Amino acid sequence: MCLATRRIGVLLLGLLLFSRTVPAHATTALEQTFPDLVHRAEVIAVGTVTGVQERWDAARQAPFTDVTFSHLTVVKGGIDGATMTLEFLGGHTPEGAILSVSDVPQFIVGEKAVVFCAGNQRDFYPLVGLWHGRMRVTFDVQRGVETISDSFRTPIVGVQNGQLVKALADEQPHEALALSTLLDLIQQELGNPYEQR
Repeated sequence: MCLATRRIGVLLLGLLLFSRTVPAHATTALEQTFPDLVHRAEVIAVGTVTGVQERWDAARQAPFTDVTFSHLTVVKGGIDGATMTLEFLGGHTPEGAILSVSDVPQFIVGEKAVVFCAGNQRDFYPLVGLWHGRMRVTFDVQRGVETISDSFRTPIVGVQNGQLVKALADEQPHEALALSTLLDLIQQELGNPYEQR
């Protein structure tokens, strides 16, 4: 069997595996409200990515990428130990083909993020609402504080009526929400009743 035919077979197998374990709407991410993010998450943590490791899972016949976070501040839920590793479907197959899930952001070593986790080692992407469940943390030198942006690097400037308010390019600049303020808002929301929609 030629290498190209084998690669096509592996890709088809990956697609078959993916179609059997993930509903068709899985990569469609509905907009998540702030209460959705907070209450649907099993674990909410702030951490720095210290490892990104691809591996082949022979039992499931699929590649997975493990993303390890260290220097954790756990806001909700519990973790065992000083690190947290999240498992994402995707990566290189033994034949060199790449399985990737569209619209799923990638993590890089050294980045700091707030993650709203649910379904780790159960779902193909263990964050609430795909990219909605990852907020980037960067240091604002002028203000001297860590601030929050969404997965696409759009600054989050607040929470209003349960919605995350983001800075728009055509508006006057707004200060991004400080990480400490976001953590306070999460604690407040954890005390509120939640009705899942």
